[in-house]
Amino acid sequence: MSAISSHQLEILGLGMSMMDSILMVDAFPEISGVTEVVESVMMGGGPVPTALCAASRLGAKAGIIDRIGLDWAGELIRDDYRDYGVSTQHLQLEQGCRSSFGTVLVRRSDGERHIVFRAGDFTPLAKEELPVEALEHCSILHLNGRHWPACIDASRLVREKGGRVSFDGGAHRFNEKFLRLLPLVDILVVASDFAAKLSGSIERDAQLEALAQWNASVVGITDGESGSWFLDKEGNYFHQPTYPVDSVVDTTGCGDVFHGTFLFAANRGDSWKKCASLASAAAACNAAALGGRGHLPTISEVERYLA
Repeated sequence: MSAISSHQLEILGLGMSMMDSILMVDAFPEISGVTEVVESVMMGGGPVPTALCAASRLGAKAGIIDRIGLDWAGELIRDDYRDYGVSTQHLQLEQGCRSSFGTVLVRRSDGERHIVFRAGDFTPLAKEELPVEALEHCSILHLNGRHWPACIDASRLVREKGGRVSFDGGAHRFNEKFLRLLPLVDILVVASDFAAKLSGSIERDAQLEALAQWNASVVGITDGESGSWFLDKEGNYFHQPTYPVDSVVDTTGCGDVFHGTFLFAANRGDSWKKCASLASAAAACNAAALGGRGHLPTISEVERYLA
């Protein structure tokens, strides 16, 4: 792939890159037991990184902003980005530090998973280290709160130049500090768990209204097999169901693929309903293979799926 200059990158991501070891098992381990692995793969992971890989696979010019360790895992992480066409010119490798590494256990019968991970010990990016030119020229910045508080500064840079900010509020990731970031967000799509904790309600309408208080262009809530719910700035509400998968292999990364596809479609000007439909279809494609990036579809594959 030919090099893409900073000002050509359409979708930038600021997040935590990691290397994942995905192990398929017949049953999750019990204490003091021995569990045989049925199938295994190793690939890059992380919510924002996988979203970028999905968007790039669909045709967007995407790039990662992050710091990882200069170690064997870091080199694999960098190579995996390049395999998917994601620019690594703003990916820093820090000498003497370890990269983040995760192990994902996937149950063969239903694709359910359990994740354990070791966070890297590299230094979070500071405001002064942000790639200003790239941020000022990108169309969308996607983040999930990593590299705090530099992610706030990055969001301001993007918004000041007319770009949009997307925030992925992941399950079990709610933190009140994120409330400082949300006024800068245009595309706010969070997991059901995040929405419940932010709103203090289990009612979907109340959750959407709570998310909408910061006047994002669109807010959404994802909830696995139940689908996703959206409310745009004009008050339009809709539910996006999931699409059927003949045989679910692994649900790892499906939410991340959803985000990446949604942003790809938003960047090319699709309606919010079209964005959600394409995103749901891409996530379904990925669920049919092992790993968070097990089968990132092309746009033609997604469109054939919906035909």
